[in-house]
Amino acid sequence: MGYKTGVCNFCGTGCGNLLRVEGDRILGVFSAPGHPVSRGRLCVRGWHIHELLNTEDRLAYPLARLAGGGFVRVDYRSALDQVVDGLSRYAGEEIAFLASPRSSNEDNYLLAKLSRAALGCNNIGLASDSGHRHCVDVFMQGGCWPAMTGSLADVETAALILVVGSDITRQNPIVGSRIHLAARGGSHLVTISSRSTQIARLSHRHHLVRPGTQGLLLYAMARILVEENLQDRDFIGRYTDGYEVFVRSLEALDMGAVQQATGIGLDDVRETARRIARAPSAMAFFPSGISGLDRETIARLYNLFLAAGKIGREGCGVNPVTGISNLVGSYDVGAAPDLLPGHFRADDPEAARRLSKTWGAEISAAPGRHPAEMLSARPCGLKALVIVDHDEEIVRFTQALRRLDLVVYLGAYANPITEFAHLIVPTTTFAEADGTYTSTERRIQLMGKKLEPSLEVLPLWRICASLAERLGRRWSYGSAAEVMDEIASVVPSYSAVSHAALEHRFGLQWPCDAQHPEGTPRFAPESPRDRLRFVPQAAPSAAPVSTDGYPFLLIPGRANYYWHQNNVMKKTHIPRREYNALLLLYPNGLVEICAEDAARIGVRDKWPVNIVSADGSMRVAARISADVPPGTAYVPYFVQEMIPGFLRAHGAPDFPGEDSVIPVRIEKV
Repeated sequence: MGYKTGVCNFCGTGCGNLLRVEGDRILGVFSAPGHPVSRGRLCVRGWHIHELLNTEDRLAYPLARLAGGGFVRVDYRSALDQVVDGLSRYAGEEIAFLASPRSSNEDNYLLAKLSRAALGCNNIGLASDSGHRHCVDVFMQGGCWPAMTGSLADVETAALILVVGSDITRQNPIVGSRIHLAARGGSHLVTISSRSTQIARLSHRHHLVRPGTQGLLLYAMARILVEENLQDRDFIGRYTDGYEVFVRSLEALDMGAVQQATGIGLDDVRETARRIARAPSAMAFFPSGISGLDRETIARLYNLFLAAGKIGREGCGVNPVTGISNLVGSYDVGAAPDLLPGHFRADDPEAARRLSKTWGAEISAAPGRHPAEMLSARPCGLKALVIVDHDEEIVRFTQALRRLDLVVYLGAYANPITEFAHLIVPTTTFAEADGTYTSTERRIQLMGKKLEPSLEVLPLWRICASLAERLGRRWSYGSAAEVMDEIASVVPSYSAVSHAALEHRFGLQWPCDAQHPEGTPRFAPESPRDRLRFVPQAAPSAAPVSTDGYPFLLIPGRANYYWHQNNVMKKTHIPRREYNALLLLYPNGLVEICAEDAARIGVRDKWPVNIVSADGSMRVAARISADVPPGTAYVPYFVQEMIPGFLRAHGAPDFPGEDSVIPVRIEKV
C-alpha cells in the first residue's frame, strides 16, 4: 500500500492529489502538500475522486447491440473490427466525433488524427462547456493566448480582482479560496453578477446587475476610462492596434440609460472603472463554460483590461476559469471542427499542408461542423457518431440519436448514452493509463499510471491507433509518451514538453518552448512587434426586460451538487448523497425566487410551480432564496428533462448560460 501523486480529474483547476493504491484498487485520496495550485487542499469533489474509480457503473468488456435489442459481449478484436466496418460505410461528412474534455491530451490528439487523417472527417468537437470556445475566439482575435493570460500564482499580488458572472467559490472552490485569501490580504475584490453569490458576499463591492446586463456594465466602464483619460496610453501605443476604432465604438453607448438598464448607479460604475485603471495590478476571472459569458461580454471585458494596460504584466490578466479537467488541452491538440492542433485554423492551406506532412496523410483544408450542430440540423446529414467518455448532455438530442445508423461509445463508465449505442468499447480510467492534462492556467501535468487495469480495457490512444491500423494507417506509437512527442512537434506552445520533463514536477505552463523551457506563468508582449488588438465589439443591444405577461427574468446556471449533468457526481458518495437529498426535496428540479415574489405568487418552499415563456413551459418546485432579487428567477441547468423540454427550446445548441435571459411568468400549481 502507498500513495502516488496524481491530478484531480473533476474541474479545470488542476489540483494535485495523492491516490492511495492498494493492490488493484485505489481506496483513498489525500491532498498534495507541495502542489503550487491546491497547496495542500482539495474541494468537496476532489476529496471523493477515488470513488469514481470504484463505481459499479464501470464498463468491463465490449458490447454489441443485437438486432432485436439488448447487448451481447464481444471480444476487443471483434468490437474494433465492427467499429471500422461500420464507419467505413460512410463518407467523412456523414461521420462525427464527440471528444471528451476529460480525456488526456494524448487521447484527444489521436482521436482528432483518427478523424481527420484516417477517415477524412473534420466533424470533431468537444462535449460540455462549449462556451469556452467564445474565450478562445476572442483571445485569438485579440492577438493573445487562447486561454488564461495570467497565473494563479499572481492572485495574491493583484491589487484589484474582478470576478464577473461566476459563483467561483462553488464552481472552482480552490480558485475561489485563493481569491478570497487575496481579498483578506489587501486586494480589492469587485464582483459583477445577477445573483448574490458566495464570492459576492465576500467581496468589497458587488454590482448586482439586472440579468443580461453584465456586458453593458463593462462597456460603460470602458467608456468612463476614455472619457476621464484613465486609459494606459503608453501601453496602448507600444503594444496594441485598433484603439481608435475601439474608442469610436464606445460612442454608441447612452450613458444615461446605463443605470436604468443595469440597476447600478453611475457613481458606483465610475468608482470601479477608476479603481481598475489606477490599480498597479488587476486580474479578472470569469467562468468559461455553460454558465459563463457570451462572446460580446468576453470581448468587452478583454477590451476594458487592454485599455487599462492590465494584460501582460505581473499581477494582471484576463482569466477564464474552466469547469472540466482538460478543456484547455483538448482545444490545444485540435479537438475542434475548425481548429487544428496548435490552434491553427483548419481552413489555412499552409497549416493543413504542414500537418499532412507530419501525419503522412492528406487532410482537408476545410472546417468541419460540431456534432451538436449536426444533430440539431434539419435534415441532419449525420449517419455515424463516435462519442467518447461520460457526457450525458448529448442525450438532449434524443430523437436525432435514435435516427443514426451507427453510434459508437468509447468510455470507462456506463451512463444514459449507452442506451443509444450500437457498439460500446470500454477504455481505461485516468488512473490506469499515462497521460497529460492541461489546467485552466495552462499548466500541463502528467498523470502517470497508478495501477494496471484489471479488466479487458485499453487506453483511448491505443484504441485510436488500432482503429487507424485497420483503416490502413500504421501508427507506430509504443506509449503515450511517444504520442506527446508528436504533439510537441506540431503544437508550438508544447514544443519543449515531454513526459520525461513533466515526471518530477508539478507541471509546466505553456508556452513551453525553446525560449521558455521552464514554461511561462503569464502573457507578456516581448517587444513592440507583438501587437495586441482591441476586439471589435457590437453596439449595446436593448437590455432584456420583463413584461406584464412575463414579469420574471429567468437565468440558468449551476449549483454545488448539480454539476455537469451529474454524470461524475452521481458516482461519488458524498456529492451523490447531497444530490439525492436535494432531489428528495426537489425531485423534478427547482427554481430559485425571493421570498417577496413567492408571497406574491402564493407559494411556499418546495411547492410546485409552472414556468411559462413565449416558447414553452416546465413544472418544477419553488425554492425560496435570498440570493436572487425580486423579479429574477434562477434555474440550475442540469436537470435533464429541462434541457430538451425548455432551455434548449430558447436558443442554439450551446445555451449561453447566465448571460442569457428568458422572460417568464411563474404560476402556482
